[in-house]
Amino acid sequence: MRALVLGITLSALIAAPAMACGPTATDKAPIPPLAAVLDDLLPEAQLSPADLEQVKALRAQIRKLAAAGKETAAREAEEQAMSILGYGKAWLRCGPGTFMWMKRPGA
Repeated sequence: MRALVLGITLSALIAAPAMACGPTATDKAPIPPLAAVLDDLLPEAQLSPADLEQVKALRAQIRKLAAAGKETAAREAEEQAMSILGYGKAWLRCGPGTFMWMKRPGA
């Protein structure tokens, strides 16, 4: 019985990192859609009026940059806005450039 429980536990621990990346329908790495998390967090954000205006300005900048096809610059603006909200990137080992947004401790 111990061997069975140990085997199940080890199988779960080995599979956990692979399952964290989730299923992918294509060969592309699972990267959060541009500004999707920002849009979800913005309505309930408790920021000073100055910070809120800065985040809204960055969101408008992200929209313009994305429309112009400048995704790298849009991602940089997104990272600035998320930093103001107290979030940072947590890099994943699911493939190049994969990350998820994590609340920074003490933020």
